[in-house]
Amino acid sequence: MSFQYSIGLQVWHPHADPDLVERGFALEASHKKTAGKARKTSKGTPLSGTYRESYCHFDLASGEDGKLADCFKGLVDKLEAKKSYIEEIKQSGGRLSFFVGWTCGEHGEVFDVELLSAIASLGIDLGIEPYRVKQY
Repeated sequence: MSFQYSIGLQVWHPHADPDLVERGFALEASHKKTAGKARKTSKGTPLSGTYRESYCHFDLASGEDGKLADCFKGLVDKLEAKKSYIEEIKQSGGRLSFFVGWTCGEHGEVFDVELLSAIASLGIDLGIEPYRVKQY
């Protein structure tokens, strides 16, 4: 049995407008929050306080084919065109992370040195969240 996965890109910034971050990546965020705005739940219920920083989460890819590394290589190649924008975000105080949701299957995956080097050269962190059951 192959494993299932999803790959997202998370962007945090001290003050950036999430709409501008969306435009910078030419992607639509599945979740976004604006620094200084009132906090609320995903259903819109108000919470106390305000967001300390802006945040965008972009759903990039998902699959059930067990080919996470191959999918990642394609995404990294596409994001290479946004490298100067990524550097701009980081230089102005932002940070970025790939978020991988991984439903455990019968085998693992190898991220070869070329892929890891390409992710590192973009300046994007890598987070992996293993799941026992399908999450999406």
